[in-house]
Amino acid sequence: MAQEKFIKTNQYQTHYWEMGTGDPLILLHGGGAGADGLGNWKKVLELYADKGFRAIAIDAVGFGKSDKPNPVEFQYNHDARVDQLLDLISALELEKVTLVGNSMGGLTSLGAALKNSSRIDKLILMGTGKPKKQSDGMQALINYKIDFDAMHNIVAHLTNPNFEVNDELVNYRLSLTEEPGALEAYGATMQGILAHDFSDEELKTITNKTLIVHGTLDKMVPIDESFHLLNTLPNAWLYVIPHCGHWAMMEYPEEFTRVTADYIRNH
Repeated sequence: MAQEKFIKTNQYQTHYWEMGTGDPLILLHGGGAGADGLGNWKKVLELYADKGFRAIAIDAVGFGKSDKPNPVEFQYNHDARVDQLLDLISALELEKVTLVGNSMGGLTSLGAALKNSSRIDKLILMGTGKPKKQSDGMQALINYKIDFDAMHNIVAHLTNPNFEVNDELVNYRLSLTEEPGALEAYGATMQGILAHDFSDEELKTITNKTLIVHGTLDKMVPIDESFHLLNTLPNAWLYVIPHCGHWAMMEYPEEFTRVTADYIRNH
């Protein structure tokens, strides 16, 4: 069973869930409204633990039960999330970790590899790249207001048409956006995501072995973004999942975990 924990990173508390023993994996969720470590990675936590990994799913600053500093005094940008991750690795006294990042979490993973590659082993990037800003899905994220139908719409855009968008999942994510300071932090985070980009020159310096995973039906980040990463990162592989949206770890958790665990262990 996953253990719920808190740890200090920088000047605030980071909330995370941990399960299993073995080689450490840090799981980084995306930037959608209501995202958090448990909601996005619950099934995968269990599967990785069963495969002999120590899986750690964190709540990014401003999300879940992690602290939500006032955006007037705190910059919710890419660098803040990279620093949070690297501080967490140090606080947990982990010598080297593999990072598994979805969307915003994938960007954070790339940033950590750029800033301190000695602490990072392999990278697993899922639905990572520049978002399609004018898509209906991105507009749903950008314009989110606390409302059941609005959250249902977001989840539907993040997944494939056959994925069951159940009320339990929608209400869970909705409740997280109702936490004090959550909506303000989310708005600032979205601005930071849309403003950030990597240059090809930066990406070419990331030599970590990297598995890129992308769903053919991803409405948030075009699959061309993953082909670009494949052609730019020096040591990258690409795995494409048909009939899959932006959430491979939730839409096809068994396949996602099997493929990524094999990659981590054998490449």
